[in-house]
Amino acid sequence: MQIVIVSDFGEVNGGAAKVAISSARGLADAGLSVTYVCAISPLSPLLDHPRITARCLNFDSVWANGNPFAAAAQGIWFSRARKALEDILAGLPERETIVHFHQWTKAFSPSVFAAPARYGFPSIVSLHDYFLVCPNGAYYRYAEKRPCDVAPMSLSCVTAPCDRHSIVHKAVRTLRQTATSRVTVQAGASLSVLNVSSFAESVVDRFIPKDHARFVVPSPIEVEHQAPVPVASNDSFLFAGRLTEEKGVRLLAEVARDAALPLTIAGEGPLLNELRQFGRTVNCTGWLDGTALSGVTRRSRALIFPSTWYETGGLVVLEALAQGIPVIVSRATAAAEFVVDGVNGYLVNPGDGQALRSALMALADKARASQMGTEAYRLYWANPQTIQVHTNNLLTVYRTVLERHWSQVPPEGHA
Repeated sequence: MQIVIVSDFGEVNGGAAKVAISSARGLADAGLSVTYVCAISPLSPLLDHPRITARCLNFDSVWANGNPFAAAAQGIWFSRARKALEDILAGLPERETIVHFHQWTKAFSPSVFAAPARYGFPSIVSLHDYFLVCPNGAYYRYAEKRPCDVAPMSLSCVTAPCDRHSIVHKAVRTLRQTATSRVTVQAGASLSVLNVSSFAESVVDRFIPKDHARFVVPSPIEVEHQAPVPVASNDSFLFAGRLTEEKGVRLLAEVARDAALPLTIAGEGPLLNELRQFGRTVNCTGWLDGTALSGVTRRSRALIFPSTWYETGGLVVLEALAQGIPVIVSRATAAAEFVVDGVNGYLVNPGDGQALRSALMALADKARASQMGTEAYRLYWANPQTIQVHTNNLLTVYRTVLERHWSQVPPEGHA
């Protein structure tokens, strides 16, 4: 079996890239041949493996293009990216190759979805976000600070000022969505959809064409199985993630400050400078690399995940639970699937400051935090979401997709 993984980035700089790169390494360790295709360098050291062929096309990010018209054209349909991917796919074994798309909106554009069809290869797209159906990718109305409730690409959607940036960005993204819809419809049953959580599938499944097969494979985490964190000895609560409005971090900072509870905010984003002004018990570290973030995490009483948008995953929540750290999680996220309310953490409604404060105050109690930490550790390691488990699940999906695809193709060709 030959796996071709396509993702905008060659390094780990977010959840989608982390899963793409980790899965490439896991598949290679399992004995498969993997071609990793990215648009933007550098390449992660994890891709240095005898069974991985890493191909960086050295395209610029859409956001790095100083010409707004050229940037818009690249984002909507980047023909060079399609041609480059077709060239890479040429010569790969016909009935053993599957193309797995992870991220394509930062540099590649939806044009790459058309490349596998040239050789009759089946393909899979992982939904780390909602860009397959939603123009702004989050199924979220940024101006109103709430999840969306209209059909993507309906008149209500197209006319809504819901983009994070501007109406112009929304217009360009709407054109890109038109291109995405066209090319995925053309792909038909040869394109399958892989959701990273049942929750994410429930949000947008009704908007995806029925001829795309569906699968759910949770994303892996890489946490060493070691003794649980002694959370009762820690004082500070932790938020780790991008500092944007929809993440709910401003409300969390306000609640922690007013309750005089220590809060560490690890991450960067447009709210960083504002959050640094909170002072008192709120400490912003800025961006941290993996080692530094791990250190901060293990010094935390609990992890808070207060997002107000329909987050598709929430790996940081699993990483905390695996270390015996209780969590407080928004019900509007896939991460809520990991939480047994009142056992290994608390579930709160998004934007509910009073519920957030109550959960924080409950975990300020050392005995309760310790008990919940013990349960967090036990429940996670009873069913760990490791790279080995993820790889085995992917292999099952790949075999199913290949068998289904080629059973529908005449032996003499692709027609």
